[in-house]
Amino acid sequence: MSIQAVILAGGEGKRIHPLGINKPKSMFEIMGKPIIGQVVHNLKQAGITDLIIVTGPNQEQIHDYCGDGSQFGVKIQYTVQERPLGQANAIQTAEHLIHSHFFVLNANDLFDASLLISIMTQAAAQKADLALVGRKVAEPWRFGVMRFDERGNLIGVIEKPPAGQEPSDIAVVGVYYYSPDIFQCIHDTPIGDTDDQMERAYQILIDRGQAIHVEYDGLFESYKFPWNLLTMSDLLLGQIKEQQISPSARISDRAIIDGNVIIEDNVRIFENAIVRGPAYIGAGSVIGNNALVWGGCSFGPSCVIGFGSEIKHSIFGKTVWTHRNYVGDSIVSDNCSFGAGTITANYRFDEQPVQVKIKGKRISTGTDKFGVIMAEGCRTGSNSVLMPGTKLGPNSIVGPGVTLLKDLPPNKMALSTTASYRIVANHLDLTKGNRDELMKKIK
Repeated sequence: MSIQAVILAGGEGKRIHPLGINKPKSMFEIMGKPIIGQVVHNLKQAGITDLIIVTGPNQEQIHDYCGDGSQFGVKIQYTVQERPLGQANAIQTAEHLIHSHFFVLNANDLFDASLLISIMTQAAAQKADLALVGRKVAEPWRFGVMRFDERGNLIGVIEKPPAGQEPSDIAVVGVYYYSPDIFQCIHDTPIGDTDDQMERAYQILIDRGQAIHVEYDGLFESYKFPWNLLTMSDLLLGQIKEQQISPSARISDRAIIDGNVIIEDNVRIFENAIVRGPAYIGAGSVIGNNALVWGGCSFGPSCVIGFGSEIKHSIFGKTVWTHRNYVGDSIVSDNCSFGAGTITANYRFDEQPVQVKIKGKRISTGTDKFGVIMAEGCRTGSNSVLMPGTKLGPNSIVGPGVTLLKDLPPNKMALSTTASYRIVANHLDLTKGNRDELMKKIK
């Protein structure tokens, strides 16, 4: 039986602001490939080649990258969800293209191809019309949680139950397997005041006894907040099992390449530079003298890591330039440049988890090490400081000497003013004789 897949790529991405202003969230690149490219690759690896991508309006970047799928060895068709009316509505846009059982996946989720194979195998063996994927979690109240009867059969899903009242510790993972029967269930389930039409629709199949659950403890991460990208990068970098260095890369004999790395075509690494894996260095990038790259880094093509820069556990997009900087635990999109001496602070004095402002509220990143989120086309001046958890919108500039304490909106400049210092008379005589007397006191 030929299995199809519907890839949901039409989300607005409000929680990833400002990274989603100029590009769909699934088009953010890690290790030189957009996240949706990883999804398509996994489907191909699992033998699923008939794909339908559901986009929102004005998402030509996805069309431009994926095309008709021939470059990936798959067939891709497109539908458009004109308004964000939930997952059920998104799936309905593809109903006329569905002729078999099919997967529904998010374009911004990272998982292993073996999961898809396991679902297909178990669903076929049990002739299931619905398969939900679950994994054990430490905080089930934050998720949709599976409910089972005394025999272990799936009987429902409770969305974000109160803490202490969870029916299990098995959370629903965003990979779904349906038969075409789901469309009639959706038609029979009206849109309500709550965003649960899809859950109410597939509950019909559960009540009929036509559903199974597949437990999964492998690789999985969803790009819901900006900091999820660092976890996704860690997972992908962790799959590098050896050094893969392009023959066209030019690496000084006095540079150190340590651990599992991928170094793409025409990379140049100068004397005394250190690259500690896992790391991905995109094509045409330059690692300057005395630079240090470590902690798990992914650089897109044509990046320049300038003399004496230290880059730790960060993701850079295309054409990011640094100049004697420290950038730690940060996400930097395309065409950004750091002035000499700029540092990204990534640790709080109170050692508490760094918070980021999302839709007007401070949200914990869950980690005490987190730097900045920088959208496309940003610049910083010499000796500026970007505080932990700050966000820079596209085409924004942080001027020289500025300590950025708050988020900077798109197309804005943060500049120092004369109010940041004052000029007073100098009552100290620092001629040589007086310096000598002062040195005696100090000693």
